[in-house]
Amino acid sequence: MKAIVVTDPAAGTAGMKLTQRPDPDAARLASLSGASYGDVIVEVHASGFTGNELEWPSTWTDRLGCDRTPSIPGHELAGVVTALGYGTTGLSVGQRVFGLTDWTRDGTLAEYVVVEARNLAPLPGDVDFTVGAGIAMTGLTAWQGLFEHGRLRAGQSVLVHGAAGAVGSMVVQLAREAGAYVIGTGRTDHRQTALTSARTCSSISTTMPWKTSAGSTWFSMSSEARSRSGPPAWSEPEEHW
Repeated sequence: MKAIVVTDPAAGTAGMKLTQRPDPDAARLASLSGASYGDVIVEVHASGFTGNELEWPSTWTDRLGCDRTPSIPGHELAGVVTALGYGTTGLSVGQRVFGLTDWTRDGTLAEYVVVEARNLAPLPGDVDFTVGAGIAMTGLTAWQGLFEHGRLRAGQSVLVHGAAGAVGSMVVQLAREAGAYVIGTGRTDHRQTALTSARTCSSISTTMPWKTSAGSTWFSMSSEARSRSGPPAWSEPEEHW
């Protein structure tokens, strides 16, 4: 299979090379003695690469601290299951999936990848592979920040810096679904994106301090949580300076 590999931690992204690597061994994977329990092989249709992951120790060493180069970077993926490992349940061959690979195993910048089934979820048929590969890490980051660390509850207020960004827009949507009042910040050219796509309750431009800039506009919406019957009604924009 074709894959992008890295071998030199000092080389940065310039050291990423496209090369041939062995295909995952499906027969060995399916045997009791040949693979980690619960693995699957996924044909990668789309993958994600985090810019600083070449600085992560796990890119270069395994859990025992041993060198594991040449390494295949990338951890986000969306694709189709092509083989099931011994003991795998919950997934089937031919199923569309998305998820994350383990930090200390070869990643997703390849035609195929071996992933623990528990790190994958079904990808709905109406969701594009590219979209699926792009939401796993941002979605988990947003979810963990809001609910596992922040313990967000309905009726609380959330301030989201960079509400138009990858994680920020996910935070806004999850917080709104949870019944929170969301205030998002962003630069002027991204403000409308954060407002309309991510559904902030209010947005603040951070291009200049809002108290001294007529270009800083607060857009307001009903503070009532979105109901199951539909989204809350938008109010007219209000300008403050």
